[in-house]
Amino acid sequence: MVMKKGSWSQNEKRIHLEAIASLALVAACAHPDRAPVEPVAAVPTPQPPSARVVSSQAIELDVRGSSAVLPKGLTSFGAAVTDASLFVLGGYFGRPHAYSEAGQTGDLLRLDLASGSWTKLGSGDKSQSVALVAHGDTLVRVGGMQARNAEGEPMDLHSLDLVERFDIASSSWTTLPPLPEPRSSHDAIVVGDTLWVVGGWRLEGETQTWAQTILSLDLIDPTATWTEVDAPMQRRALAAATVDGKVVALGGIDSSRDISSAMNIYDPKTGTWTEGPALPGQGFGVAASSANGTLYASGMDGIVYAWRPGQDQWIELTTLAYPRFFHRMVPSEDALLVLGGIRAMQSGTRVRPIERVPLEPTGEPTMLQFTLESPMPSKNRQGIALSGDSVVMFGGNKSLGQHDFGPEFFTDAAFSLDLASLTWAELAPYPVERQTMSTFVTPWKEIVSVGGFGHDGEVARTHPEVYGYHVDKNEWRPMGTLPGLGRTQFGLALRDKEVVLFGGLDYDPRRKKSDHFRHETGLLRAAVEPQNMSFLPLEGELREPRRAFTGAMLGDEYYVFGGMKEGFQLVDTCEAYDFSTSQWRAVACPNHPRLSAQAVTLGDRIYLAAGASKGEDGKLAPDPSLEVYDPATDTWSMVIETLPIEAKHVHMLGYGDRLVLLSTHNDDGLAHVLVVAPPQ
Repeated sequence: MVMKKGSWSQNEKRIHLEAIASLALVAACAHPDRAPVEPVAAVPTPQPPSARVVSSQAIELDVRGSSAVLPKGLTSFGAAVTDASLFVLGGYFGRPHAYSEAGQTGDLLRLDLASGSWTKLGSGDKSQSVALVAHGDTLVRVGGMQARNAEGEPMDLHSLDLVERFDIASSSWTTLPPLPEPRSSHDAIVVGDTLWVVGGWRLEGETQTWAQTILSLDLIDPTATWTEVDAPMQRRALAAATVDGKVVALGGIDSSRDISSAMNIYDPKTGTWTEGPALPGQGFGVAASSANGTLYASGMDGIVYAWRPGQDQWIELTTLAYPRFFHRMVPSEDALLVLGGIRAMQSGTRVRPIERVPLEPTGEPTMLQFTLESPMPSKNRQGIALSGDSVVMFGGNKSLGQHDFGPEFFTDAAFSLDLASLTWAELAPYPVERQTMSTFVTPWKEIVSVGGFGHDGEVARTHPEVYGYHVDKNEWRPMGTLPGLGRTQFGLALRDKEVVLFGGLDYDPRRKKSDHFRHETGLLRAAVEPQNMSFLPLEGELREPRRAFTGAMLGDEYYVFGGMKEGFQLVDTCEAYDFSTSQWRAVACPNHPRLSAQAVTLGDRIYLAAGASKGEDGKLAPDPSLEVYDPATDTWSMVIETLPIEAKHVHMLGYGDRLVLLSTHNDDGLAHVLVVAPPQ
């Protein structure tokens, strides 16, 4: 599964990498006059008379559900896995490139992979850029960096030479020989019973010295000391891994401020270095691991690559839901666990969800599932749109009742949920108390909300207003109107520089009873412009009345599925409108006619989920399935029979090459979130 939607353009990559290079703490001098270092032993450090024992305590998370989540978003931390547990040590959670003691942690955390519960196993000196490896029933921590300055003060950063072993059974630390000199921005790996330390540099306040050797330490021999081996590279922010008994140094940034995708391989048996194929993606802050004789890596492009010795190039295995860097990747049974990291230096957003990547394609969808407390007063029918990683929700109805339309049930409250950090933010309220608006996002990233249903002080009816929301300014503004009293429960098709409105309902109980419901069939069009988006009639119309349906653009056609027509009857036909010919054509329908379903285009297919369909008893009931439509064959197939989320009043959005489903339709004040990667 290769990332298409949501990938960065070349210009975005260039801008991002320039920002990284300008912010990175890279030494101006790489010490080219330093002579090659011969293998040398460090002076052994006497062992302490007793081990340092730590106490543990359970951690309560504010996120519930079946998917593992970091208690706190972290970058530059250590991670290691045993048969039953994942361990996380140290890390940074403060503002990027404004390092301070306040933004660092020294916690050692343990995730029980069976139960999904976290435990804090104690806390030591705060540090980031620490390497953590597993060896038998122990963990070994290596080096790191401490910020000795308070927040807001000039940075005073110092690398560490600390090396310690943690005994999992006794929950105690003992010291090992310190590094020959302090290192940070490095990585470590165990090959057999030997610990290897690769890359990095030494920070001492304003002084930076790049490491020119790799280090090894025998973890079995209690009298062992460190040995240094000359390295053909000087890189930091890289990843270390092992494959075929060799030590691999992958990616990073070099002493010339150039981001590297190089792979250097050291063979401990022959003492020789070779080069492997370069990583296709960017290597700055890359994560890597190995399993079953294969090396895996992922960088900021979000693609997981795989390489086996003897191959002349990497292959694309899959994508991550959250492209990230300065994260970790560790093997666990038949999968990789990808955790932590940052989405972009500018945003500072840390990723909390832990992704499980199968080592072999399964042909099955993968899912991340979370349950959070919701600050939204509304339960359903909100306006919704995606802005970057944030789901923006506004308005809606406070009741779970199907027809509670008194003025007290509508709200103007607006919030956003960051899907990476799993945190809410309160936004400027919607200009009116309203529900069932349709939305789209403009090329300049403004969220536009059209029409809807709400109480005007006299009656509940449809409304015509069009509002725009500027994410960066957190401001709403009027942008135009629909004709007459407006519409609700319609479809929107965004194409080129125009948006076209299909179908929907004009409802006004002040008209005579037979005229309360007007099912509109005419099309409306508006030019997508920053100043005004007033909708005007467009030649053409629906072939039959249709409201509460779902629709999606694919190519130059707008597909419509399901919905309700006059007499409260379900629409059992499905059609596609070709903008190039202004003609409709019949297309295959999903397994059941659906009311108020959700449709999203990913790649060359349309995914349809939730809503309501008739059961065997002929009554409408929530439909929990996810189906996919292939226009090449005009056929539907089932992706998931039963989604693990409330199917009634669920929202579904495209998120990169994935689907995000979200529901607040409950009395518990909760938001249920599901991120689905369909099989490819």
